[in-house]
Amino acid sequence: MNRLTSYGFIFALIYLAILEGDASDHVMLIQGFTISLVVAYLAFFLTWLTLDATLPVIVIGTAIFGFGGWILAIAVVVFFITGSLFSRLNRDLDTPNDQSILPERRRDGLQVWANGFWAAFFCFLLFLFPLDLFLGAAFGVIATATADTWATETGIRKPGKTISIKTRKSVPPGTEGGISFKGTFFSILGALLIGFFASQEVGENAIHTFAVVSFAGFAGCLIDSYIGAVYQRSNDSDQSDHPWYSLDKDKQNSFVNWVSTGSGGLIALILLLII
Repeated sequence: MNRLTSYGFIFALIYLAILEGDASDHVMLIQGFTISLVVAYLAFFLTWLTLDATLPVIVIGTAIFGFGGWILAIAVVVFFITGSLFSRLNRDLDTPNDQSILPERRRDGLQVWANGFWAAFFCFLLFLFPLDLFLGAAFGVIATATADTWATETGIRKPGKTISIKTRKSVPPGTEGGISFKGTFFSILGALLIGFFASQEVGENAIHTFAVVSFAGFAGCLIDSYIGAVYQRSNDSDQSDHPWYSLDKDKQNSFVNWVSTGSGGLIALILLLII
C-alpha cells in the first residue's frame, strides 16, 4: 500500500508537471524534490524514519513545496522536526516501565502517508484550481497532524489525570482515546502554531485564517482521540472477528490518523467557505 500510493502520486506529479505546469512550476517542483530528498535521508540517518519512509517523504514534500509554496512547506518541516524531537526526548527519558506506552522509534512509510496524504492531495487540487480554500485545507491537515502528535508525545509522560474522551472515566496514560490536561494544552499549542503559518499565506484576513485553521487542527485532534477510543480497543476475547481487529496496532493507528487529518482539512475548507 505504501509503495502503490507513492507510485500513484509520482505519476500524478509527472502528469501535472508535463501537461499543466509552466517553467516556474517546474523550478518549484525541482527545488521541492531536492529539499525533500535531503530531509528524507537526513531523517533516516538521524533514526527518525525507516528506509521505506524516505520515498513518501520525498513525494509528499515535492508535492507540498512544488504546489503549496514555501510557507506550507516550512509548516510541514516544523511539524516533522518538532514531532521527531518530542519522540526523541521521550526515548532519552525512557525507562523499562514506560516502554509499553512509548511510540515506535522510527516512523514508517504508512505513518508518513497517514499524516501527509491529504496535505498533498489538497495541494494537487490547489494547483488545478488555485483557490485559497484548498491551501487552507492543506494547512488544516498539518494543524491536525501537529496537534495530535504534540498531544500524544507530551501526554504519555507525567500527564496527570487521563480520561477517556468516550466514557470520561480515568484510564492509564497512553490509552487510545485518553486525553489529559497536559496533552490537550500542547495539542492547542500545536494547532495555534500551524494556524499562525496559515495566517501568513491564506486569504486577506489573517485573524480569520488563524482562527479557522487552529480550530480545524484541534477539532481534528479530538476526532482522532474519539475514533481511537471507539475503534482502537485492545483485542480482548469478547471482541468481534471483524477484519479491523486483525490489523496490528500500528496499521490501526495509521488509518485513524489518515481519517482525522482528512477531517481536519475538510473542517478548515468548509469553515473558510461558509464563514
